[in-house]
Amino acid sequence: MASMTFEPAPDGADPYLWLEDVTGAEALDWVRARNKPTTAAFCDAEFERMRVEALEVLDTDARIPYVNRRGNYLYNFWPDAANPRGLWRRTTLDSYRTDSPGWDVLIDVDELGRADDQKWVWGGAGASNPTTRAR
Repeated sequence: MASMTFEPAPDGADPYLWLEDVTGAEALDWVRARNKPTTAAFCDAEFERMRVEALEVLDTDARIPYVNRRGNYLYNFWPDAANPRGLWRRTTLDSYRTDSPGWDVLIDVDELGRADDQKWVWGGAGASNPTTRAR
């Protein structure tokens, strides 16, 4: 496999900006042209076994819901088999310490996509500190 280096163009222009148009004919043709040899090289029975095993690990409910604390709540992004695009949710510290925390779902990315007829992808959440943000 060839190594690749990434250096910005001297003029700052992105020569691959056309790939950002994920529904554009040129970008889709480029992907299709690379899918066939990639699939032939990597998609065998061993790959499929490992793919299924990885999905079982990623989709299990036995995962620890890692959280970020913001104020009085603990926030977690949770994708699973039922919600492949994920849930942005929160709970309290007291609830989190139990065997079955109660989660308030703030954003169901899958449901939002169905409602908007879009394939939304979670990009994260940010928050500003109320004591330091501009007023």
